[in-house]
Amino acid sequence: MRLNFLIKKEYIFLHALNQHQVNEPFKGWSQFILNEWDKHPQECYLLAGFAEWPLLDKNKSLKTLSKKAEKLLKKWLQAPQAKKLVKETEKYCDWLQKEWSKKGEVALRELEKIIKIPLPKKEIFVYITHPKLKNGFAISPEIITWGHSEDWPNYSIVYLCHEIMHIIFWNEKEDKKNTIHAIIELAIDNELRIRLNKKGQYFKQGKFDIGHPNLEQTEKEILPAWKKYLKNQNQNIKQFIKSQKKKTNKK
Repeated sequence: MRLNFLIKKEYIFLHALNQHQVNEPFKGWSQFILNEWDKHPQECYLLAGFAEWPLLDKNKSLKTLSKKAEKLLKKWLQAPQAKKLVKETEKYCDWLQKEWSKKGEVALRELEKIIKIPLPKKEIFVYITHPKLKNGFAISPEIITWGHSEDWPNYSIVYLCHEIMHIIFWNEKEDKKNTIHAIIELAIDNELRIRLNKKGQYFKQGKFDIGHPNLEQTEKEILPAWKKYLKNQNQNIKQFIKSQKKKTNKK
């Protein structure tokens, strides 16, 4: 498996546009976006993913708006704030690529030991966003989006592997307790993290809680069986997930 780290300026900008009211990559970014939003509200709503709002204006069409929005995006990318955003993201991308080059192979080998199935031989494209703006999704079987502060040792390595797991189980159907996601968190956020850092405990890393709060109960219910799974060389992760789904469906 090969990760290809990529920079796409338009994506970096739009991701930061969407987060301007929650997180700020650097001082002045939010004010820059608010000023542009005041001048071009409909185009900003369209680019921020709220296409239905501009369409309420009878004098506007999606085709006209999209052309204006595309021109505005090109213009914004020339602004000092956008150039700073991209430059800082490029620096982060360089660091992340080196980090993966040093540790990725070891992490993937350890991952295979945990899941007990071979990883698919494929290339995955990882589109990078600013590290101060939280991002981490597998959006297709070939694409991961990523950007995050390094909250603890090997944070990015662990969570890139987390997204790789979502790709491995892309076509699997979830159940009401999100069993697959819960097991991914047990396998990666917890077990792989502890193995890579050579210390630690489940569900906690220093001051940080590990995992989604809504999955914690499911994970703790599965944990005793998970500990047995890790010692059982005759069962792989797919078989374990299947067994846990059966238990969940009976409840």
